[in-house]
Amino acid sequence: MRPIPIQALSVDPMDRDTLHLLIQSPTVLFAYWQLSGRKKNMVQEHFDTDWQALQPTLRFYHVTDLAKDSHQADSISELHLPQGESCFLSGFHPGQSYFADLGIVNEQGQFLPLLRSNTIQTPPIDTNQDFPSQQITNDQLVTYRPIAVSFQLMTPEANEHFSAYSVYSPKTAYSADTESGGDTD
Repeated sequence: MRPIPIQALSVDPMDRDTLHLLIQSPTVLFAYWQLSGRKKNMVQEHFDTDWQALQPTLRFYHVTDLAKDSHQADSISELHLPQGESCFLSGFHPGQSYFADLGIVNEQGQFLPLLRSNTIQTPPIDTNQDFPSQQITNDQLVTYRPIAVSFQLMTPEANEHFSAYSVYSPKTAYSADTESGGDTD
């Protein structure tokens, strides 16, 4: 009996998930991204809709404490994903830390992150620095300005009976040692 060869999946090394922030100046960042075809197709298939209909969005988090995560950010701003795979972004504060998420907005208006960037710290403005005459000015760049967003904090509902797929109310209470092995109807 001959062994059956296992066919390896060919993965394009250039088709990978990337979101990276670079500093252009104390107030301007450069962002570049690439969402792998596999991930983009999976998301489109899951939501059964076109990529643009999913409102791809870049969300920026300003943090003063690097130990914080996106839920504890000092401020949040977002921008609908521009055409292409990179852009310049203005409106950031000198000497501050930022990171970003690339995600989509579902039908309920919830942001669902797909990629997380590196964390950068913009340099402080040095008023004694002489700028070379060859430097690109912000007026020469096509820049996007993320819009600040705010959220109303909500207390989650406590549900006594919870299943991984739904909230339910059991018809009868069973003891923990029954042989049903799972949720009961």
